[in-house]
Amino acid sequence: MSFHQLSATQIVKGLRSSEIAADQVAQSQLDRINRLNPKINAIVATNGKPLNDIAGSLAGLPITVKDQIHVQGMACTFGSEQHKDFRPSQTAPVVERLLSAGAHVIGRTNLPPFAMDFQCSNALFGTTKNPWNLDYTTGGSSGGGAAAVAAGLSFLDIGTDLSGSLRIPASFCGVFSLLPTENALPNEGMMANGAAPLRHFARMGPIARTPEDLDLAWTHMSEPTGETEIEFEMPDIFWSVDSGGIEVCDSILHCFDTAAIEWRKSGFQVSQGQPEQFDFKRARRIFGEIMGFETGELIPAPARLLARLFGRASALRSPAFVANVMLGYRHNQKRYEDALVEKQVLSDAVDAFLGDNGVWVLPVTAVSAFKHMAPTSDRNGVRDYANPLFINGQPANYFDALTSFVTPISLTGHPVVTLPLGLDRNGLPIGAQLIGKKGQERHLIQTAKFLHDVSKKADCPMFTRV
Repeated sequence: MSFHQLSATQIVKGLRSSEIAADQVAQSQLDRINRLNPKINAIVATNGKPLNDIAGSLAGLPITVKDQIHVQGMACTFGSEQHKDFRPSQTAPVVERLLSAGAHVIGRTNLPPFAMDFQCSNALFGTTKNPWNLDYTTGGSSGGGAAAVAAGLSFLDIGTDLSGSLRIPASFCGVFSLLPTENALPNEGMMANGAAPLRHFARMGPIARTPEDLDLAWTHMSEPTGETEIEFEMPDIFWSVDSGGIEVCDSILHCFDTAAIEWRKSGFQVSQGQPEQFDFKRARRIFGEIMGFETGELIPAPARLLARLFGRASALRSPAFVANVMLGYRHNQKRYEDALVEKQVLSDAVDAFLGDNGVWVLPVTAVSAFKHMAPTSDRNGVRDYANPLFINGQPANYFDALTSFVTPISLTGHPVVTLPLGLDRNGLPIGAQLIGKKGQERHLIQTAKFLHDVSKKADCPMFTRV
């Protein structure tokens, strides 16, 4: 078996036992990247030399990082000509933990300019293509990482997520991702030119091919808690496909129905439901106001005003996303403070709903993966899409179709595992958000493993395709 067919967990086991050598694995990955990456375009730079002495529990495991995350001395372009010569003076703390454990950053993965799109293309490196079908998007913004993991170019990728940037690519590429609890990890080292991190929402997390690999990454990215292993308790599964007024494509509905049946057969308590006091429309508005206020602080006031003026048409087309971000661009301190209070109210509602041992399952997007789509305007990476996507034959706004389920969960700060569920009618992957209790990442990953195993036993086509 070739190294790329093994999981990260299996590779680490072999490295620790000296059954395989770190330089062998690294060279094998570089060879595969050289052979396949020209078609997929997931990796924008490679590094054959370890940045550390690989003496640690990861023993030289090759990993990739999104070309937004700082690694000392390595170019960090943010997908923009403007930053192509930026070389961070410090490594992001999360990556430093992985390096200290013996990981080897073998490459950097593609993203849209400044991580500001839900597809993965830029003028500097071009478009990343979905390994399942090169005509289709990987999603964004961590699209390069998801494609690299799906294609066996990377064992683990470290990406970022503000409004779905881990979850959407993982769903479209048929891999797993972990969005940790808000503030569970330090978020320094993912802003252009070393700017201060955003106060809310932006989080780093791993993309992997198996739940076990998510657990491996999480163990080394997070700080030790001293907790002992406890016996896994099967959670109550609540699922919903209702995001408050946004239609969902039939392929996603079918995957959810099928998964619920199989999970119930396997002994899980599965029921439809969502928090009674949780309003998706309200949550999207609050998210947009906070995100717009905080990202707007990075933009001079005249530029914010121009963005609002030029963004009027986009806001009218996108009432669920762009319009709400534009509200935040007004930079009204009182509205911002009120939004933070509402953020806590909605987060508490999800806490109460999950109880002691609940997991909430939601779609990632309202639409499945689509063919590469060019923006109708692009102002220095700020893109607009006047042309619609289509859900069940009906037009749907690009931004609203892609964010309606992810931004409400970005808002509440809960951990999320993206779980592959099945394939759409075009043979492209569909994933789900598994939302768990704050601080319970390992339990959520274990839940994903059990649910994934059930799907494999049921011979879901997602898991029979090589």
